[in-house]
Amino acid sequence: MKRNFQIVLLLFFVFTFSRQLFAQDEKSDAVYLSLTKEYTLNPDGSMDYRYAKEQKLQTYRSFHSLYGETFIVYNPTEQQLRFNEVFTVMADGKKVITPKNAFNEVLPGFAANAPAYNTLREMVITHTGLERNSTINLDYTIHSSKGSFPSLSGNELLAETEPVKTLVLRIRIPMDKELYYQVFNAEFPPTKTREGIWQVFTWNLKDLPALSAEEAQESGNSHYPRLIFSTIGNRNGAFPFLTTQPAFGYAATDAMKSELALWTKDIKDKFDIMLKIQEKVVGDFRLIPVPLRYAGYRSRTAEQVWNSNSGTSLEKTLLLTTLLKSAGIDATPFAIVNASFFEEKIGTLTDIEDFGVKVVLKEEGTIWISATTLNPVCLKSSVPSKVFITLDPAAKPVILKTGTTNFYATLMGTFLVSSDPILTGEISISLRGTAYPWLGVSRDKNKIKNGLSGSLSGSALTGIKESSITAEALFQTLSVTAEKPFRKDSNYYYLTLPSIGTGVDGWGIKTLSIRRETPFELPAPVDENYQLTFSLPSGMTIFTPAKKTEYSNKAGSFSFEIKQAEGKIIVKRQLKIDKRLITVDNYADLKVLMDAWNNPRYRELVFTTAK
Repeated sequence: MKRNFQIVLLLFFVFTFSRQLFAQDEKSDAVYLSLTKEYTLNPDGSMDYRYAKEQKLQTYRSFHSLYGETFIVYNPTEQQLRFNEVFTVMADGKKVITPKNAFNEVLPGFAANAPAYNTLREMVITHTGLERNSTINLDYTIHSSKGSFPSLSGNELLAETEPVKTLVLRIRIPMDKELYYQVFNAEFPPTKTREGIWQVFTWNLKDLPALSAEEAQESGNSHYPRLIFSTIGNRNGAFPFLTTQPAFGYAATDAMKSELALWTKDIKDKFDIMLKIQEKVVGDFRLIPVPLRYAGYRSRTAEQVWNSNSGTSLEKTLLLTTLLKSAGIDATPFAIVNASFFEEKIGTLTDIEDFGVKVVLKEEGTIWISATTLNPVCLKSSVPSKVFITLDPAAKPVILKTGTTNFYATLMGTFLVSSDPILTGEISISLRGTAYPWLGVSRDKNKIKNGLSGSLSGSALTGIKESSITAEALFQTLSVTAEKPFRKDSNYYYLTLPSIGTGVDGWGIKTLSIRRETPFELPAPVDENYQLTFSLPSGMTIFTPAKKTEYSNKAGSFSFEIKQAEGKIIVKRQLKIDKRLITVDNYADLKVLMDAWNNPRYRELVFTTAK
């Protein structure tokens, strides 16, 4: 029964998306007529990766801007690149063999100004004979010597930027080895065969639609089918390749310790020492953006990173860990993996997206920080749907799955407008969840004050009257004295309502398309609320009509209200979005809410002195 269900599900997936594909063929820049990816584990421990494509170009853009060149990155010290065939079939059927001078080796751009990674090479293939309806044929193999990688493993997204007619993914391993694999978001069972000394697993897929170019999709393309595999059967078996390296010895030199002492000489609190060291590692050491796989899953020592004043994400993470430990702080590096593809029974390093440092302090508890950016919000709250895996060579990995942290922001304001007109009063702000940049505020107590926008910001905020900052929440009361808060036009005065800098406006969601093909991902569920009260002088009235506008739907709710009560003007504005991931069916509802939230009419008040 389970087998029949899988077959029915597979047929449904293929039928559903094949209809999209035929429509895509007409409007796509190119189409992969066939695409083959082969992984082979040889008996001596070496590995081969073969890539072959037959790609039809359908537009001028396809060969002028997109696919006129192919880029292949490899490490000549451990790998050999071999071309099996490279040619183009023109629209009239003429075959054009790619000449030798079309193959040129360069240093990959991400390895520029990084001497430690200058052994990497990027082969640039300039395809010839290109025109509309021509077909590129490329077939190459990369041979990796034994020990280059911890295992034969891969992380294959089963979709491309263009439609694929036929995708063949084949894995060969010796008969005495095991393959651990899983296909996510689809049921694509492999065909198992035998070829000589190898057992072969083959996925043969037809009519795959192209990846959507829409913004704000689920991170890591986590809603598309994906295959992850390895010849190691558990995570603990793969991590020693990382953690047994000398870099995980966390050795700090005397020069490093001396400089560390200068950084922290006037700081007593361990939390503030942590912030200072993170600030130095992030700001003073350049990030080398070499992907982990191209670095061979290896890291230089903290001393080497210190002396070169630069490092990869992993190297900067280990440097930060080393310095924190030298300062007497409990610190452990950790890997970040997308929870949508996490499987403990597959021992792979290919799904690691980034790294961070877990810090444990007596008063503040456990804090998750980055070595590449000054994360204002603890990583546990700011990167949802991830898996944190500690990398301690002396202990079993600890796994933490991050959930969804809600976003709470409230601004309450009470103001008095004089006849000048000068506006005075105070603003109270409450922040919790992902809206609360605890680490950012700990570095700069004026962060929230300086982040406010609107007419009541900048010099209008004269100081912080009250401030309560804890690891869980923030409450601040700011004094307001605005001598020129209004934009005047004749007898009309325009006031832009204040907005919290860490609020929804900071997400940059301004214009949304009418239709959507993929789910829309928000940073967090939202509850942002404003309530402002104005006392006006005699002779000044509000011109904006007193009314209440509300929208409530499957995505959440929006409300904007202006009312007069006891001689005062009360303005309320609120946005609530209940879920972080908005389905295609509910996208239209999200657009209604965001269009209202961004509408200038609900962000400005107009007063008048006209009779």
